Amino acid sequence: MKTKMKLVATAAMLLAGGAVCAQSKVTLSGFVDLNLEYLKDSGKSGSVKRISSGGLNNSRFNISGIEDLGGSNRAYFTIEPMFGADTGEMSAQFRQSFLGLRGDWGDVTMGRQFTPSFWVAGYADPNWASAYSMVNAMQFFYASYRVDNALQYRTPSFGGLTGRLMYSFGKEDSSKAGRFMSAAAEYRSGPLFVGFAAEKAYQRDVFNKTEMRSARDNYLSATYRFGSVEPTFVYHTYDGYYAYPPYVGFTSKGWDAQFGMRWNVTDRTRVHASYVHRKDNKNADIGTADGLTLGVTHGLSKRTDVYFLASHVKNKKDVAIAYPVTWTASPSAGQSPTGVAVGIRHAF
Repeated sequence: MKTKMKLVATAAMLLAGGAVCAQSKVTLSGFVDLNLEYLKDSGKSGSVKRISSGGLNNSRFNISGIEDLGGSNRAYFTIEPMFGADTGEMSAQFRQSFLGLRGDWGDVTMGRQFTPSFWVAGYADPNWASAYSMVNAMQFFYASYRVDNALQYRTPSFGGLTGRLMYSFGKEDSSKAGRFMSAAAEYRSGPLFVGFAAEKAYQRDVFNKTEMRSARDNYLSATYRFGSVEPTFVYHTYDGYYAYPPYVGFTSKGWDAQFGMRWNVTDRTRVHASYVHRKDNKNADIGTADGLTLGVTHGLSKRTDVYFLASHVKNKKDVAIAYPVTWTASPSAGQSPTGVAVGIRHAF
């Protein structure tokens, strides 16, 4: 009898352990993305022919996990190391690294993560902030779409309406350097999406470390799906100081607008297009410009895609800092860059 009871107890413990394991899950996924690329008027060397990593997506690992805490509550995390698939070199900083809690009350996350404006404007970007995205290259031009040391809260959905609040503690050195604040609202109903985000960022002057500068950005975006075609729109205003230490720092003010389209031609073939007009009020360090990107993606399987991308930016003012077609190549003053890429992306 004792032996039988021991067996029953052991079986119960194993079942209980199995149930706990079933409530926890860690996954490894990611992308390897490589392309043959031609760039014209993109720097001192003029034209560039190369193999590049990351046409549609950064080549990266995604290590994520989730644990059921009971009562609809869950703990989860995401870590995303990036690498250059063309060289095998790891990037110095992770794409994201955050930990969070989620429940019927919403979710809260801490760490390096995307800003609310990225989710608002990024959703209306036909190529979702990829290498040849005009939203990335012109509208987010030196504005933040990922920040460190950030605390973010997302509300549950109320009739399709969701809110986001973010606060970044910045450099944590008793100054405002790196501090970031943002609030956003998103509305989704059937084929309609509308979003708005407002943010303020602080950073030190690149050329005068004793001076603290700030910038304000506002984003309004909308999409509406008509069958297999979805027009997209993003309107952005900017005012303040923007920098990429220790190389670039400038003060400017203006607005820009993006008109785009994504079209699912078939269940495997997708076409996207995006046009951005940027109107700078000062035309000093940065200037007024127009940008256009076109892309075609075809799925060879559920995990493997081939693609074609082409972009051109017409920088209308001979200013010090020109808008690029891709952030991996910076055009010189007065250049209007063009880029073409043919590549393959594999998801794992």
